[in-house]
Amino acid sequence: MPASRFRNTASPLFFSPATNRSFSIPDLGDINFPIRGGAPRHEATPINLIVDNDTAKATALRVPVPVEGDPQRYHVASVPFDRWSGEAPYEERAVRDESLFASLPQQMRRLTRGWGFVPLLEDLWPDVLRQVPRTPLLGERLVAGRRALERRWGCHNLELPVSVLCRTESFAWFACHVLTNVPRFHAIYNACVQEYRRQYGLRSRNHPVPDLARAGEWLEVPFWAWRAGQQERRRLFARPSANGVELRAGEDAWPTLPSGSNGDAAVLVRAWRDLEQRGLKVRSRALTNTLFARIFIADLFMHGIGGGKYDELTDAIMRRFYGIEPPGFLVLSATLLLPLPAYPARPEDVQGLARRLRDLRYNPQRHLDGQALTSAAIHHLASQKQAWISRHPAMAAERRERFHVLRELTDKLRSFVAGQEAEVRQHLLRSERELEANAVLHRRDYAFCLYPEALLSPFCTRFL
Repeated sequence: MPASRFRNTASPLFFSPATNRSFSIPDLGDINFPIRGGAPRHEATPINLIVDNDTAKATALRVPVPVEGDPQRYHVASVPFDRWSGEAPYEERAVRDESLFASLPQQMRRLTRGWGFVPLLEDLWPDVLRQVPRTPLLGERLVAGRRALERRWGCHNLELPVSVLCRTESFAWFACHVLTNVPRFHAIYNACVQEYRRQYGLRSRNHPVPDLARAGEWLEVPFWAWRAGQQERRRLFARPSANGVELRAGEDAWPTLPSGSNGDAAVLVRAWRDLEQRGLKVRSRALTNTLFARIFIADLFMHGIGGGKYDELTDAIMRRFYGIEPPGFLVLSATLLLPLPAYPARPEDVQGLARRLRDLRYNPQRHLDGQALTSAAIHHLASQKQAWISRHPAMAAERRERFHVLRELTDKLRSFVAGQEAEVRQHLLRSERELEANAVLHRRDYAFCLYPEALLSPFCTRFL
């Protein structure tokens, strides 16, 4: 299947994948604004890929709030916007509790009234709720709300859900090419993943992605598969046979596809596309998303830092499987913290205080003030300790004696720096709490709808 078959169907594109992070509110298109701003200069069409075959891993918004009874300490509260019923692909995941879904702004107001600004959620959620009559799907509602906000800010990109992309004829040719070469693709894919792990010293078999599995003659292919209406994605397995290509989703047997031999690949493609008509869904996974997009859709592909790891692997697979030099891609990242108060403590302050506290405990003679040193008794204890420190006995008995004498002298000297020790310990405790609070207040993964428009809008629209 020549690449030109796919390439001729695509006009010049910028392409940006948008993901759903673990807080289950689709991320504001942080890459959408740069591709919108850059597209006219290159006569390009900006497109955002909505990964709606990803799973909803939570139905709650994570929010930093003070610990009750201790306003200087913070924790991350979980504010539900739907009843949790387990992971499910967004394209299958309907809202379970409409009243809970509608109540999110009211729940949030109670938690954010002391922030000093109004989160974007107040403007976002009415747009989300306007989608209720149109669709029961959680992902579609959230994406529509995010898209409405972006367009109010002047960002008008085309958007393409993965579920739609995977139903196209072009994707069918791509997938069938993998299936008809499944032993070779399986071997290349796993070799590239294992080499990547060796290169970066990764020991986990799940990073950056798991190997494709083998079960006898069955070979895993990098697609998700499930029957319409099911909540669980399954791994797709293929087995070449005399009758064609046998398929199964997990342990669920699927129809056998014709081999497409004798130059009649179109028969295989039609059979593949017929799976969807029979309620059998196949969707691309992480690497196959980027593989298909970079070769057959986009002239320039943009990813965040995490996704850029997939692109490195994709480069290796392209070179070996397709025998081509991979097209370039861009990695773009930006950080904007919530405008919440920051405490002055720094990690190096805590480290310094911890070292000082330890030194006060084990070397109190170093911290005696001038008044203490004027005492003959204290001066004598300090001199004795220094003398015993200078000794280096060879015999075990003498070393034990040195240890016990030094500990006794240290305990006596500690009483003269007890005030300093208590003060440093209190300062250390306060600094540790401030660091803990900062770690909660300044996490990088809070949902965009927690930010005020006055801060987030200029940050994004500067690219336009």
